[in-house]
Amino acid sequence: MRRAVLQRLSRCAIRLRPVNALSSFAASEKLINSNSSAWDSVNVAFSRDDFTTFGARQNYSTSQNAAAYASRNYANTIHEYDKVLEELNHNKRSYLMRDVYEDMQLDGVRPVRNTFHILITGCMKGQRLQDAIYFFDEMKAMGLVPDIVLYNCIISTCGQANQIERAFQVAAEMESNGMKPTHRTFLALLNACGTAGRVEEANGVVQRMAAFGLTLNSSCYSALIQARKNHRPINHLTFQKIFELLEQSKGSDTLPGEGEGRDDFEEELANLVTGGGLQPTRSFVNRGLNVYQSALRACGDLGNIEAVEKIIGMMRQDNLQLDAITITELVKAYIGRGQMEKAMQVVEDYIESGKNPSLSLYITLIESCLQRRTVANMAAAKKLLDQMDERGFFLNTSIGSNFLYLASLDTAGDYSTANTIWDMMQKRNLRPSVKSLTSYSSGLQLKKVPEDDPRLAATKDIIARVQKKNNWIRGAQTESAKEADQEQEHGEDVHHEHIMQDDVAADDQHMESVTTDSDTEEPRKEPVTA
Repeated sequence: MRRAVLQRLSRCAIRLRPVNALSSFAASEKLINSNSSAWDSVNVAFSRDDFTTFGARQNYSTSQNAAAYASRNYANTIHEYDKVLEELNHNKRSYLMRDVYEDMQLDGVRPVRNTFHILITGCMKGQRLQDAIYFFDEMKAMGLVPDIVLYNCIISTCGQANQIERAFQVAAEMESNGMKPTHRTFLALLNACGTAGRVEEANGVVQRMAAFGLTLNSSCYSALIQARKNHRPINHLTFQKIFELLEQSKGSDTLPGEGEGRDDFEEELANLVTGGGLQPTRSFVNRGLNVYQSALRACGDLGNIEAVEKIIGMMRQDNLQLDAITITELVKAYIGRGQMEKAMQVVEDYIESGKNPSLSLYITLIESCLQRRTVANMAAAKKLLDQMDERGFFLNTSIGSNFLYLASLDTAGDYSTANTIWDMMQKRNLRPSVKSLTSYSSGLQLKKVPEDDPRLAATKDIIARVQKKNNWIRGAQTESAKEADQEQEHGEDVHHEHIMQDDVAADDQHMESVTTDSDTEEPRKEPVTA
């Protein structure tokens, strides 16, 4: 387990914002893979000092193996562990936080209040309810009383997991401990009601807010609209209530309640109810359009184009500028009804007006064109890809693999769109997934591409190396280990200027599916006998 944590954390530290506490990962991996006697002695050098009050390990370290252990360890103090957890939180790799927490227990490092803040907020961003509850219970078991921020995080995480009853239980526990609910507490409860489509409970939360003297802001109205969208059955009253909420929200404040400054946690809650999840955007977000965008998303998801166009008319009547997020929601609504021509026209008009389109707008259009593989749509996808490249947008491993797989299914066209996607990924030294590689290679062969074609040769070479590594045979262990290091270097992107944070975890999961399983299973395999 510790070896896997070190490998993952090393990639995490290289990709974004390396910290000094993680500077010894390269030496650690070299020591692990060297099979030296020093590594054998490290296995019994897990204790850090004689007073492991939080851990249960005994002190077996000597002057020789203690130095080897220090060279491969990534944290020694609670401050260094907090730095590692903050790095994971920044890179949205909350699935590794529990591994780091277990290392803290083994190393005898006792977490403090700030440590649990990082752990629980990271689990909220990663939508990991079980881990959040686990850290919450651990904190209370150590005698640390959770504050209002942590209670709000737990309520928000329960809402993301559609556990509305549990969210209200946590809120009741918070009040029983003498803590007064704040505006963010009610916003988290409204978000939970909106996710579950519980309109009656949402109205009860609004009444409770009025009892505490709190008013609704734009994020609260967005959560109420989401509750109407997810409530069943859907009828004409649904859209009528949505428009009523839209009218009531005019003039509402976009900031939290009195005495509560806007911080990162408020941004996360606002993204939950207005952005459909914790998905960051590279474009400027106009919080004054939150309610309009939520109404557009609700009507678009329900397939009511007339309501969508009515909302756009209301925005223009109120002299509101249509930003990139609003255009994206409008395009999604047209695409959902199969009106690709209108969607493309909206984007062209938006670009001709001098506005800068967002990356999500390009991704939405390109994916829709690739899913509807006609000659015109494939040409439009290629044009959009070229525009992305010109404006400085690019594909990462996850999105590029998805695009390459969809484009490789095109049998009627000239395969130029798939070749463009492949070239864009190779330009940034990104390796697609095995599924997309296999589909792309098969498509090239069906097009009767010459055997010496560089694209076909590259795909065959990567597929052959992956197959050879997964089919381990006697005598090939050293060679396959070298190839694994080469492939990891080939597939790992160290340029972080424009890395999309919402796909860093997907990139790591893809790399694990190709490399980690074979790395962990090779030493346990018996040699193949005839």
